[in-house]
Amino acid sequence: MVAKNITDLPSSICQLKSLKTLYINDCSSLQTLPVNIGAMQSLRYLNARETGIKQLPGSVEMLRNLVELEMGGQYLKAKRSFSQRRVRPIVSLSKFILNLRLSYCGFSEADVPRDIGSLSNLYFLDLSGNSFLYLPFDFSKLPLLTSLYLNDCENLQTLPSISNLEHLAIVELRNCQKLVKITGSDYLPSIEKVDMINCTRLQNPFNEGFFSAHALSIPSRKHQRYKMSLQINLESNEIPDWCSNKVTAPSICLTMPTVHNNKFLGMVLWFVCHFGNVSSYLQSFIVTVAHVESSTFWWSSHFNIPDSQGEISRVYYFSYSNNRPFNGLKIKGGEQITVEDRTGGAVVKKIGVRLLYVDQHGNVTSFPAVVDHSYTPSYPQRLSAWYINSNNNNTSSEIPQVRSVLVDINEQSSENVLCTMENVFHRSRPWTWIYQMITMPLKCLFGKCFSGE
Repeated sequence: MVAKNITDLPSSICQLKSLKTLYINDCSSLQTLPVNIGAMQSLRYLNARETGIKQLPGSVEMLRNLVELEMGGQYLKAKRSFSQRRVRPIVSLSKFILNLRLSYCGFSEADVPRDIGSLSNLYFLDLSGNSFLYLPFDFSKLPLLTSLYLNDCENLQTLPSISNLEHLAIVELRNCQKLVKITGSDYLPSIEKVDMINCTRLQNPFNEGFFSAHALSIPSRKHQRYKMSLQINLESNEIPDWCSNKVTAPSICLTMPTVHNNKFLGMVLWFVCHFGNVSSYLQSFIVTVAHVESSTFWWSSHFNIPDSQGEISRVYYFSYSNNRPFNGLKIKGGEQITVEDRTGGAVVKKIGVRLLYVDQHGNVTSFPAVVDHSYTPSYPQRLSAWYINSNNNNTSSEIPQVRSVLVDINEQSSENVLCTMENVFHRSRPWTWIYQMITMPLKCLFGKCFSGE
C-alpha cells in the first residue's frame, strides 16, 4: 500500500486474522496504526518506513510471529523530522524477528529495545540515524547477524565487541563522528564490506592480522556475496607500514617473489584516494596480472562515492581463489602485477600492496615484491588531464576541444580503446549520447564491456 493521502487505517483491518504482510512504506500522511493491531497474530511483515507515524501502539508487542519490522526513515531529513516526534519505544520484540530496521527514529539509548540482544535469529539490523551514545545490548547472542547498519549515529561513542559475529558480512558506520574505537574486529571471517567514512575520531582497526584471518577464511566459503573478497572505506590518508610495497603515485608495477613451500592466497590493495574533482563515469582502476587481460573495478561498486573533499583510504582484498583479477593463473613467482588509476591520477594518490601466502604449517605470511619505481602506466593520462583540473567548475555544453586522438587497435586492447573515448566524451555530460552512439557498436564488435566481466 502506497497512498500519500491516507491519514489512518480502519480498525477493521485488524480482523484480517490471516494477513501476513502489511506494507505501508511511504504513506507520508499516515499518523497512527490501529490500537489493536496486536490482534493480527499471523502478521509476519510490518513495513512502515517514511510515514508520519509518531508512535507504535503497545499491542505491537503482541505480534509474536513477526519476522520483519521496519520503522522510521531512510535519510537525514527523516532524522530531523523524527527527532521532533520521537517514535514510541518498543519494549518487547518477537523472538522470531530476522530483519529489524528502526532507522532515523530519534532513539536514545533508553529507547532502543533491550531484547534486540537476545534475538538469536536476527540477521539484518539497521539502527542508523539515531541519537544513542551507546547500544544498550551486546552482540554475543546474535550469532546469525550478517548486516549491521549504524550510519549517521552522530552521538555514538562506543560499540560492543563484534568478535563473535562469524557470519557478519556488512558493517556500515558512516558519519559516526564521535566513535573512537571498535573492538573484536580481528576475526571476522565472513566480512565483505566495511564503510567508516567520516568517522574522524576512529582508530584504524585494520592491522595485518585482520587480513590474514580473512584470507584464510575465503577458500572455505560456500558462496561469495561480492566478486571482490573485501572492500573497506576508511578515514585515513596514510598507508600502514605493513603494506610494504607502496608508491606515492597513481599506479604501481611490481614483480612477485619466487617462494617455495608457500601457497599464494591473494593480495591487499590499499589506495589513498581523493574523489572530489572527478566525474563518476570514470572512477575505476585496472589490475593486470602476468600481462593477461586487464580487470576493471569501479570505485562505486557496492559503495557510494564519498562526498569528502579530503583524502580517504579505500582498501581491497583480492583472493586468489576468486576469478578476478587472477583469472585462474598458476602463480609460480616472477609474475608482473600492475595497478593503474583509470582517471590518470585524478583519484589515486598512493598505492600499497601486500602479498599474502600460507606456509606449510598453515600460518599466513608475506614476502616483499620488487617494485618498479620507473613504471609509466599504459593508460593515456594526457587525455584525462583537461577534466581533472581542481578548479574545474565548467558547465559549458560545448564539445571538448580534442584536436587529435590516435588509437592503434593493434597496439591497445579494445578496453583501452573504449576507455580513451570514454575520457574524451564523458566530461561534457550533454554530449554523452555521442559517446554512447560511438562506443556501443565497438562494444559489440570487440565483445568487451566497461565492467571488466
